[in-house]
Amino acid sequence: MNRIFTVLIVLFLAFTATAAHALKPEKTQSGAQPVSLQNGFYLILEEQADPAKFAKTADDEVIVAYSLDHLGVTDQPTRYFRVKNLPNVGFSADATTEVGDKTEGKTTLNVVLGAGNAKDFQLFTAANIDRAVAIVIAGKVVTAHKIRTEIVGGRIQITRCGDDACEQLHLWLKDNVAR
Repeated sequence: MNRIFTVLIVLFLAFTATAAHALKPEKTQSGAQPVSLQNGFYLILEEQADPAKFAKTADDEVIVAYSLDHLGVTDQPTRYFRVKNLPNVGFSADATTEVGDKTEGKTTLNVVLGAGNAKDFQLFTAANIDRAVAIVIAGKVVTAHKIRTEIVGGRIQITRCGDDACEQLHLWLKDNVAR
């Protein structure tokens, strides 16, 4: 009798675990999770070329895909990032953007964060020099860059944009953030 009871408990636990797993969001898009991320800056915790190579993510982390398809560049492989599911620093509505000068065929994008985000961004960049950050606009990773220095005053310059990428990013930011 005890043996039958033990088997029933094991089967019940296995069924419960399977049902609970089925209710969790499924990893799709080649391992990237179908999430809608908020606009902002996300510290890249890990990068892989193959999403299957990530270790298990924490409950507050997601795997996101980054490609250049939104810029019309289709010959670059998709990269995958492990990030927190909330931005380290968001964009406030008073953020502004401006396309800078074109030098040697490459443009720059100047972004001025709103007063509410400038200090948070300074602390974030100071703590993460030489680490990578993903910029998410309208739920999509639109660019990723290395933090080279502490950024004081909320003025960011994205450099070396080719293929009109800075102009595209400017429009995305203008349409989705600075309203």
